[in-house]
Amino acid sequence: MKSHFLTDVANADAARAALDRLLPFQRDPWVLFDGAGDAIAYFNADGDGITVDISGRHFNEDAAVIGLLEAVQREAGGAIESDD
Repeated sequence: MKSHFLTDVANADAARAALDRLLPFQRDPWVLFDGAGDAIAYFNADGDGITVDISGRHFNEDAAVIGLLEAVQREAGGAIESDD
C-alpha cells in the first residue's frame, strides 16, 4: 500500500463536497473503483487534509488518484504530497 495526501486544504467543506460529487453514493471513506468494481483507493477527509491509501493490487494506478486529488485541489486548495 502507498499513500498520497492533499494537505493544508483551505476549505474542508469544499473538499468534502468535491469528493461527494466525484465519488458519489459513499462517504468516509470515499472509494475509487476500477471498471470491474475493484477498489483502487480509499479517500479519507481529516480536518484540513485528505489521505488516500492505494490498494496493493493497484499500486501503480497513481495517475487516477492524483487526477482526483487535483480536481479536489482546484476547488479546495492545498498541496498534493506522496509518501514515496
